[in-house]
Amino acid sequence: MAHTSYSVAAKTIEGFQVYYIQQDNKAIAEIVPALGNNCYAFRVADGDTWLNLIDAPPDLATLEERPTAYGNPILFPFPNRIRDGAWQFEGKTYQFDKLPESPTTIHGLLLNQPYQVESHTADEDGATLVCSLNSQDFPEVVRQYPFPFKIEITYTLKDAVLTMEISIKNTGHRNMPVGFGIHPYFSVDLGTEADASEAVITVPAAEYWELDEVLVPTGKRHGVNGTLDLQTGQPFAKLKLDHVFTDVQLVDGVSRCLIENKDTGYGMVMESDAQFRELVVYTPPNRDAICFEPYTCPTDAINLEARGIPAGVIVLAPDETFSGTVRFLLQ
Repeated sequence: MAHTSYSVAAKTIEGFQVYYIQQDNKAIAEIVPALGNNCYAFRVADGDTWLNLIDAPPDLATLEERPTAYGNPILFPFPNRIRDGAWQFEGKTYQFDKLPESPTTIHGLLLNQPYQVESHTADEDGATLVCSLNSQDFPEVVRQYPFPFKIEITYTLKDAVLTMEISIKNTGHRNMPVGFGIHPYFSVDLGTEADASEAVITVPAAEYWELDEVLVPTGKRHGVNGTLDLQTGQPFAKLKLDHVFTDVQLVDGVSRCLIENKDTGYGMVMESDAQFRELVVYTPPNRDAICFEPYTCPTDAINLEARGIPAGVIVLAPDETFSGTVRFLLQ
C-alpha cells in the first residue's frame, strides 16, 4: 500500500468515541458522532504554529450539556427558531416540543442524537468520515416530525481544507418540508499574538431579516447598513450580532465568510454553496469567537411561507435527496 499522509483514528474520550481525521503535521479535525456528529475541533498548522479554526469546548461534558455552544452543531429539520413550536404543512398542524416559558422551539431535533459511523477511509485523496442518522430509530424525533428521513454527513480533510457534505433523503411516502443549517463557532484570534478586537469580519450579504423581540422574523427585509454591513469588513470589536442575513452574494457558486487577523497575517474562510441562501451571524458574549451559520432558509421559514412570504422551505418528494456543501480553511 502506498504511503499517505492522511489517517483516521478513533479514541475514547470522557466515555465518548471521538474520530480524528488527520493530515500529518498539517491539520486535524475531531468529531464525536454520539453528540450530534459535532465536529467540535479543527486545527491547521503553519509550520510549527497550530491554529484553532473551530472554537472547541473545554471538554465533552460541556458539549453534551450545551450542544449549541461550541464546535459545529447540526440543525435539522429546521434551523434556529419556530414561533411557539407550531407550524403547518399541506393542511396539517404540527407541534415541536418546547419549554413552557419559551416563546420558540430552537435549533432542531438532532443536537445530541447519536449518529452511526458508516465508513472511514484514508488515502491520497484525503481522510474521510461518513456518519448517518435514520429518524425512524428515534421515537421522539418521529413524534414531533413524522417525516421519515436519513441524514448523512461526510467530513473530508484534504490539503488542510475540511469539507462537510450533507445529504438528506426523504425515506417516507409523502412530501417532507426541510430546513437545514449548521452553527459553527470560529476562533477570532488566529495566532498567539492576535488581537481579536482588531480582527476584520466579512460576510457577503446585502440584506437582513427584521426580527421581533423573540428573534423571529417579522417578514420584512432591510438593506444592510452601519455595522450590519459586513460586505467589505468590520472590526470584531464593533460587532454585537445575532442577525439573519440574506441576499447572500456568491462568487464561483459559493459565499465566503472571512476572519482576518491582519496583525498576525492569518485568516480563515467558511465557504458554503448556493443551497445556503441565508447566513446567521452571532457573536457569543464575552468570547473571542463568532458564528457564521449557513442556512437553507431563515428562522421560522415555514410560518413565513404560510403567510405568503417566500422563505426557501425545501420540499422533498418521496425518495428525493437534498445535498449541500460547506468548507472551512485557513486563508
